[in-house]
Amino acid sequence: MGSRTDRSPWAGGSMTPLFLPHTVLDAVGALLPPAVAKGKHDLCALRDRAIAEGAHVLLLAWPTLEWVLLAVEVPEGVVIEDAQQLIPNLLANPVAMEYMRSESRKGQHLSWLSLARPATIQH
Repeated sequence: MGSRTDRSPWAGGSMTPLFLPHTVLDAVGALLPPAVAKGKHDLCALRDRAIAEGAHVLLLAWPTLEWVLLAVEVPEGVVIEDAQQLIPNLLANPVAMEYMRSESRKGQHLSWLSLARPATIQH
Protein backbone atom coordinates (compact mmCIF):
# COMPACT_ATOMS: atom_id res chain seq x y z
CA MET A 1 0.00 0.00 0.00
CA GLY A 2 1.09 3.57 -0.62
CA SER A 3 1.82 5.98 2.16
CA ARG A 4 -0.94 8.22 3.42
CA THR A 5 -0.40 11.96 3.40
CA ASP A 6 -2.41 13.92 5.92
CA ARG A 7 -3.45 17.14 4.20
CA SER A 8 -5.39 18.40 7.17
CA PRO A 9 -4.75 22.09 7.93
CA TRP A 10 -4.03 20.97 11.50
CA ALA A 11 -1.44 18.33 10.59
CA GLY A 12 1.91 18.93 12.19
CA GLY A 13 2.59 21.20 15.14
CA SER A 14 0.99 24.42 13.97
CA MET A 15 -2.75 24.77 13.64
CA THR A 16 -4.21 26.96 10.98
CA PRO A 17 -7.51 28.56 11.96
CA LEU A 18 -10.62 28.60 9.88
CA PHE A 19 -11.07 32.06 8.39
CA LEU A 20 -14.74 32.98 8.47
CA PRO A 21 -16.45 36.10 7.16
CA HIS A 22 -17.63 38.49 9.88
CA THR A 23 -21.20 37.98 8.63
CA VAL A 24 -21.18 34.63 10.46
CA LEU A 25 -22.00 36.69 13.54
CA ASP A 26 -25.25 37.80 11.90
CA ALA A 27 -26.22 34.24 10.98
CA VAL A 28 -26.15 33.08 14.60
CA GLY A 29 -28.83 34.45 16.79
CA ALA A 30 -32.44 33.47 17.20
CA LEU A 31 -31.81 30.40 19.33
CA LEU A 32 -29.21 31.92 21.66
CA PRO A 33 -29.86 32.21 25.40
CA PRO A 34 -30.20 35.86 26.59
CA ALA A 35 -26.69 36.11 28.13
CA VAL A 36 -25.07 34.78 24.95
CA ALA A 37 -27.29 36.98 22.78
CA LYS A 38 -26.06 40.06 24.70
CA GLY A 39 -22.44 39.00 24.14
CA LYS A 40 -23.15 38.51 20.44
CA HIS A 41 -24.78 41.96 20.28
CA ASP A 42 -21.70 43.53 21.91
CA LEU A 43 -19.38 41.63 19.56
CA CYS A 44 -21.37 42.79 16.52
CA ALA A 45 -21.18 46.38 17.79
CA LEU A 46 -17.37 46.13 18.02
CA ARG A 47 -17.24 44.58 14.56
CA ASP A 48 -19.39 47.37 13.12
CA ARG A 49 -17.19 50.00 14.76
CA ALA A 50 -14.03 48.44 13.28
CA ILE A 51 -15.62 48.38 9.82
CA ALA A 52 -16.72 52.01 10.22
CA GLU A 53 -13.10 52.89 11.01
CA GLY A 54 -11.99 51.29 7.73
CA ALA A 55 -10.84 47.87 8.95
CA HIS A 56 -11.57 44.55 7.28
CA VAL A 57 -12.93 42.00 9.75
CA LEU A 58 -12.61 38.23 9.91
CA LEU A 59 -13.52 35.65 12.51
CA LEU A 60 -10.71 33.17 13.13
CA ALA A 61 -11.60 29.84 14.75
CA TRP A 62 -9.17 27.09 15.72
CA PRO A 63 -10.28 23.46 16.10
CA THR A 64 -9.35 23.68 19.79
CA LEU A 65 -12.19 26.23 20.22
CA GLU A 66 -10.02 29.33 20.50
CA TRP A 67 -11.40 32.20 18.42
CA VAL A 68 -10.58 35.79 17.58
CA LEU A 69 -12.52 38.58 15.95
CA LEU A 70 -9.76 40.18 13.90
CA ALA A 71 -9.87 43.69 12.46
CA VAL A 72 -7.19 44.29 9.82
CA GLU A 73 -6.15 47.76 8.77
CA VAL A 74 -4.44 47.90 5.39
CA PRO A 75 -1.95 50.52 4.22
CA GLU A 76 -3.26 53.65 2.52
CA GLY A 77 -3.77 53.12 -1.19
CA VAL A 78 -4.26 49.34 -0.89
CA VAL A 79 -7.64 48.27 -2.20
CA ILE A 80 -9.20 45.18 -0.66
CA GLU A 81 -12.55 44.06 -2.03
CA ASP A 82 -13.05 41.20 0.43
CA ALA A 83 -11.35 40.48 3.75
CA GLN A 84 -10.67 36.93 2.50
CA GLN A 85 -7.97 38.49 0.27
CA LEU A 86 -5.95 39.14 3.44
CA ILE A 87 -5.64 35.47 4.39
CA PRO A 88 -2.30 34.88 2.58
CA ASN A 89 -0.81 37.88 4.39
CA LEU A 90 -2.06 36.55 7.71
CA LEU A 91 -0.74 33.05 7.05
CA ALA A 92 2.64 34.56 6.12
CA ASN A 93 2.93 35.78 9.72
CA PRO A 94 2.76 32.66 11.92
CA VAL A 95 4.10 34.59 14.92
CA ALA A 96 1.11 36.95 14.86
CA MET A 97 -1.28 34.03 14.33
CA GLU A 98 0.12 32.16 17.32
CA TYR A 99 0.03 35.32 19.43
CA MET A 100 -3.67 35.84 18.67
CA ARG A 101 -4.38 32.22 19.51
CA SER A 102 -2.42 32.49 22.75
CA GLU A 103 -4.27 35.66 23.73
CA SER A 104 -7.58 33.94 22.94
CA ARG A 105 -6.74 31.25 25.49
CA LYS A 106 -6.49 34.06 28.06
CA GLY A 107 -9.94 35.41 27.12
CA GLN A 108 -8.73 38.16 24.77
CA HIS A 109 -10.89 37.52 21.70
CA LEU A 110 -10.51 40.85 19.93
CA SER A 111 -7.46 41.76 17.91
CA TRP A 112 -6.51 44.67 15.65
CA LEU A 113 -3.72 44.22 13.13
CA SER A 114 -2.23 47.01 11.03
CA LEU A 115 -0.50 45.83 7.88
CA ALA A 116 2.31 47.96 6.49
CA ARG A 117 4.12 48.01 3.20
CA PRO A 118 7.72 46.82 3.41
CA ALA A 119 10.24 49.64 3.39
CA THR A 120 11.83 50.15 0.01
CA ILE A 121 15.56 50.55 -0.34
CA GLN A 122 16.76 53.29 -2.66
CA HIS A 123 20.16 52.96 -4.28
